[in-house]
Amino acid sequence: MAAEVPELCRTRRAGPVILVDAGIGPAGSLAADWAPVPGRLPEALAEAGIAPTDVSAIVLTHLHNDHMGWAVPRDSPFTEARVVMQQADIDAYAANREHAGQYDLLVEPLRAAGRLEALDGERQLAPGVRVVPTPGHTPGHQSVWVESGRDSLLVTGDLLVHAIQLLDPDLPYAGDTDPELARKSRGAALSEARGRGATLAVSHLGNAFSAPAT
Repeated sequence: MAAEVPELCRTRRAGPVILVDAGIGPAGSLAADWAPVPGRLPEALAEAGIAPTDVSAIVLTHLHNDHMGWAVPRDSPFTEARVVMQQADIDAYAANREHAGQYDLLVEPLRAAGRLEALDGERQLAPGVRVVPTPGHTPGHQSVWVESGRDSLLVTGDLLVHAIQLLDPDLPYAGDTDPELARKSRGAALSEARGRGATLAVSHLGNAFSAPAT
């Protein structure tokens, strides 16, 4: 991957504001029983000069609760944004009542408000912003390519969750619903990223945190 951050990562360009994933959310969010809440996504965007109403779309790489917190309508300040997810994840959570919160608090209210955009495969969301399926971590996991001139960035979601998977993409992760499919998705995406000299924007390769004691 490219060693230096490309220009598209350093400078805000004119055009729509699209978020990829929506963090762990506020106190009382679905991730509160294991993740450090509240998250500070709205504050971080404000520091970058982005108001909640500037956000036109939120792409959820998947429906795990540490990625969707600020997109949940009851908690979300992003009231103008459509929320983009793969139909395969919607179907998986509709069928599994163990994860009723994801469906009842996220999917159904968004659908009722006309803000749910369900995809079945790849989609160009805006010039230079392309959503691609990378299933395996969840059935409908997706990643996002951001491109500008010769620069490209791959936003990976949970396509990989540990730095060692950059060295050996075949290493499985216990949290993947389909480890073999995840391995294939990870290998293909990383191979393309290396071939293009792309930068990766990852979710879980930073500082670790511990779940609160129970």
